[in-house]
Amino acid sequence: MRTKRARTIFAAMVAAIIAVLAAAMPANAGHKDGVVESGEFGLYYLDGQEGYVFDLAVGDSNFSGDVFPGTSVSANDNTESYWNRDVYWWHVYTDASYGGSHGCLPSGHIGDASQTFRNTISSADFSSSSC
Repeated sequence: MRTKRARTIFAAMVAAIIAVLAAAMPANAGHKDGVVESGEFGLYYLDGQEGYVFDLAVGDSNFSGDVFPGTSVSANDNTESYWNRDVYWWHVYTDASYGGSHGCLPSGHIGDASQTFRNTISSADFSSSSC
């Protein structure tokens, strides 16, 4: 009987600790919310970091199901500028599944897409190294 009670108390304590840790460590709530926050990479609908923004905190292998937050405008093949607010390099690709032409943007990079990448980006991922 004591063993069963001890296990129940232990399980309740573990559940309470997990709940406290989950509350103390918020998920990246800003991910794909249309605001480029520290630790994110933003792809903008227009030149000069204007218009809608598609912000990523983790890689996305296929933009085809993604839209600019608050719109019905597809993010796939529909971006003209970037802002890398992450500490990592971001790699952009003209095809889904990290295929096609490949370009790299260092931490802190702000700029317009080249003709190769203008309105052709379909996937992106981050890395600690450049191209």
